[in-house]
Amino acid sequence: MKRTLTLFLAIILFASITDVQAQRNRIPQESKFVFMTSLAYATGAGDIQLANFDCHEALLPPTLDASQVLKTVRNKNFNVNVEQLIGYQFNNYFYMGVGTGIDFWQHTAFVPLYLNLSVNMMQTRVAPTAFLNLGWGFKWYISSRPEVATRVIHGTNQGPMGEAGLGLRIQLSDKGSLLIAGTYKLQYSKIRYSIVRDGEDDFSANLTNSIQPAFYHFGGVKVGIIY
Repeated sequence: MKRTLTLFLAIILFASITDVQAQRNRIPQESKFVFMTSLAYATGAGDIQLANFDCHEALLPPTLDASQVLKTVRNKNFNVNVEQLIGYQFNNYFYMGVGTGIDFWQHTAFVPLYLNLSVNMMQTRVAPTAFLNLGWGFKWYISSRPEVATRVIHGTNQGPMGEAGLGLRIQLSDKGSLLIAGTYKLQYSKIRYSIVRDGEDDFSANLTNSIQPAFYHFGGVKVGIIY
């Protein structure tokens, strides 16, 4: 009886494995080059704390008046991004590649160059997907005059960047699909501003005399065509 039960369970296990393998064989794993053209929009988040003179790099050695030091600046930068990705799909679940594009801010712009890692979580027509971009944001142009309201210049230097996204991949045809994702983006750069000394004219509307590192945070949405 015990031997018969063991044999019966072995037959069931073998049949289950065979059925799972048959289901996998019905959806062939495809390896190929993939391309994605995307458009993204994001808004800045958080405050940038401007350091006191004794802990930041200043271009002039002023005598500080604490009442005149700008303490914080809100990151109100919007971010419009156009990118092209070239990658290789190893199977139906994972692909990786490199991407570049143009990253427009309000008064400056970056040219990102990054490594992309993307994961499709299911093999369905509408599937959850996630991606991670890690790279470097090169400078394209920058405003030479401080902003009117805050009297600072945002994003003045190139630096490392990262972007993470979570959303849906919608299969439109055998050769194309649509990506819709929420994104979080981080850009490391620097911010320029002025410290006005007592008894001197205030040129902060036209010039800056101080600079410090800054992390710029963005949250937004990305839409891409994968082909």
